[in-house]
Amino acid sequence: MNMRFLFPLMIVLLIFSTGCRRTSNVIAPSGGTGMLATQGSFTAKDMREAIFKGCIDSGWNAFDVDEKTIEAKIIVRNKHTVVVSIPYTATAYTINYKSSVNMKYSLRGDGTFSISRSYNNWVNNLDQAIQRNISLKKM
Repeated sequence: MNMRFLFPLMIVLLIFSTGCRRTSNVIAPSGGTGMLATQGSFTAKDMREAIFKGCIDSGWNAFDVDEKTIEAKIIVRNKHTVVVSIPYTATAYTINYKSSVNMKYSLRGDGTFSISRSYNNWVNNLDQAIQRNISLKKM
């Protein structure tokens, strides 16, 4: 009789333990301008403008760190803060994790870093907004 209830209970526990995972690996999306940039039609200034507009479009505050790096920050519900560094050239950029508050950032035993899944969602949204602005600028 106990085995009949134990098996379904184990299945439910297995589903909840895998479905409730709240952290994932830290991502660092990279993007670029594609074929048109290699033909010289897209400049570093154009990339800077596309990144700044992408930050604004997706709710991030951005400022120049130097002539080839932008830093962006998002604060969500006055509780979670993420800061990323975005080095760029005329043809490419990368969104790199810099710091965070209340995002469960930690080093795993295998040497990778984990963070709240929300971080990856926010960074993906930022990346997509930048890509949209690059596409609009190339037209």
